[in-house]
Amino acid sequence: RSLAMSLRAVVIANFVQACSWQVDQAPEPGETRRALGFHSEAGGKGLNVAIGLQRLGVQVTPILAHGQDSAGEQLRSLLQAEGLDLRHVHALPMASGWGAGLIERNGQNRIAVFPGANDHLSPAHVRLAHAAIAQAQLVYGQFEVSLAATTEALVLAHAAGVRTVLNPSPWQALPQALREVVHTHLVNESEAAELLGLDVPALLAMPTGLAALQARLARHHAFWLTHPGAQRVIITLGAMGSLAWLRDQPVTWHCAAYPSTGTGDTVGCGDAFAAGFCWAETQGHGLQQALQLGNRCGAHLASHRG
Repeated sequence: RSLAMSLRAVVIANFVQACSWQVDQAPEPGETRRALGFHSEAGGKGLNVAIGLQRLGVQVTPILAHGQDSAGEQLRSLLQAEGLDLRHVHALPMASGWGAGLIERNGQNRIAVFPGANDHLSPAHVRLAHAAIAQAQLVYGQFEVSLAATTEALVLAHAAGVRTVLNPSPWQALPQALREVVHTHLVNESEAAELLGLDVPALLAMPTGLAALQARLARHHAFWLTHPGAQRVIITLGAMGSLAWLRDQPVTWHCAAYPSTGTGDTVGCGDAFAAGFCWAETQGHGLQQALQLGNRCGAHLASHRG
């Protein structure tokens, strides 16, 4: 652990106070249903990855914003307890982010998020962390904060020779500046369809499933032309595991999923995968090991609630 803690990662993070209701079935429009349970905790894609990486043994510097409210105060206490670096955690004069999720018995979820202070994380905030970015082994970004802040962080990392990983979620089209500096794109099925311009769910639904997707990727040279910085695309496939597609290689790497106990829910499983994958990257492990640890972390989270 002491060796791991000498390694550093910067996460462009976001914070929402996440509230979830467990239901038999999500209500139809205009319908009210009785919830079976309720849970509230700190959440957000970037926060999940930051805490996951820290727990795995990497010293994480999150760049994030929260409101000057009780939720923000609780967040700072959590980050301190987890041992994260708070130098670039900014308290802004507005509300923190909040999220609401409906979790069905089968684990499916529907989530709405009010971004609050997350939308006000700026490139200026990011530039204050330029030294931490330059000293990191990896910088991770996502789209639950302002696009300008995420872009600034990954551009600074690329200029410093630091590996960049982007989860473009919630999906929005990447500006050219990001296409030039993102080394690894980490996406689920629906995000892969948007990023690659392919009907990934339809390919996976074919009788040959995974093989059909792999064959189509082998012929999809246009992506690399329009994303000159990209070296890898990692696609998480839930129960089908995960897939890595590399520049200039005609084959893809597949890693089978680990089983979960089925007692949890799927909220945050993609973030857990990202934490495991990025931990392996900071340790210098090979791609197959990174996929395996990502799958294992995702399965672990799917076996628990919250």
